[in-house]
Amino acid sequence: MIKDVEILDIKQKHKNGMSIADIALGTGYCEKTVSKWLKHDGVPRYQRAKKPSKLDPYKEYIMKRMADGVFNCEVLSREIKGQGYSGGKTILRDFVQPFRQQFKVQAVRRFETVSGQQSQVDWGYLGTFDLDGRQRKVWVFLMVLGYSRYLAAHCTTAMDVETLLLSHQKCFEILGGVTDQIVYDNMKTVTLGRDIENRPMWQRRFLDFALYYGFQPVACTPYRPRSKGKVEIGVRYIKENFCPGRQFTDITDLNRQLQAWLNTVANVRIHGTTFERPVDRLIREALNPLPQAPFLTATRFSRRVSQDGFFSYEGVLYSVPWQYAGGQVEVEERLGSELFVWWHNQVVAQHVTPQDGSKRVYNPQHMVGLPTAQRFKQSNGLRQCYPEVEQRPLSVYDRLAEVSL
Repeated sequence: MIKDVEILDIKQKHKNGMSIADIALGTGYCEKTVSKWLKHDGVPRYQRAKKPSKLDPYKEYIMKRMADGVFNCEVLSREIKGQGYSGGKTILRDFVQPFRQQFKVQAVRRFETVSGQQSQVDWGYLGTFDLDGRQRKVWVFLMVLGYSRYLAAHCTTAMDVETLLLSHQKCFEILGGVTDQIVYDNMKTVTLGRDIENRPMWQRRFLDFALYYGFQPVACTPYRPRSKGKVEIGVRYIKENFCPGRQFTDITDLNRQLQAWLNTVANVRIHGTTFERPVDRLIREALNPLPQAPFLTATRFSRRVSQDGFFSYEGVLYSVPWQYAGGQVEVEERLGSELFVWWHNQVVAQHVTPQDGSKRVYNPQHMVGLPTAQRFKQSNGLRQCYPEVEQRPLSVYDRLAEVSL
């Protein structure tokens, strides 16, 4: 026997865009019964008429709040009491309970955004590879524009907050701007959880970043991953179309290949939803301009310095002052292709990453003060030490060998 709460359920699902066939499949009633009660304004005739409830005037409001993901009856009770509700919490809990599961599995309507309104981001795990002499995990950070479906991506070997911010900046540079909103899942580098009213609590460093670039972060409702389906499809697209059979020497080479693939394949194909090329729709994206100076990020990676005074970072050798040979330093990458080398919280070297494909960056000043006996040639990067030898006339050796002239 169909109940009035099920009628509300059927009507709400139909209002949300679910077809009669899908409603019938989900509720267990036949399509004829579903159609009948969609047309009916009242409750079933074979059900007893219920007395008016104190909750009735507030049910529509409660339904809207549940659609927003708020099921906490303490919160709902406080809100409707502020509107004049004088009933108890038991009747409220009884009303809310049947809808908890419904809103978790309700039909999803395709969400299309206007130009410049929204982008979505996510991480994708690509695998473990031999980088810098050890096995390291590699992820891809992907940003997709909601209107044009244009993809921007950057591969990393970490997923901490600073790497997240740096990856944002690299994508912003590729796109030439930023959208009004950016949608995230509930990653810990973005949100610290949700408060009692189900509102996201933003990670402070990330919030400063968002305020600096002027975009509004939006966190998906937990357990509803389809809220950012565009970027999840994009991650799968990269894994299935870019990654198979791909060979690279280091993370820099991988990013170079990824950008070439995005420019020549992903962003110039006819998109299956828009039926246009993302690169063509990008022209119509009303992106907000970027600030003149980038947000200062501080991503540091530990590196061992070789005996000849070089450390390896993303496949390139960089020199440090000779005093730090054989030691451990930290490398900080900043936007603008700058590398800062730290030793015990002190900057001891600074480099610009090569743009010409060079595999070795050397600063002659780093060898100043090195004892002559320890100097080495810089032509091939290998240390070659030559002890100082006093120059003597040949007669000295002849006398030592007791050879007469």
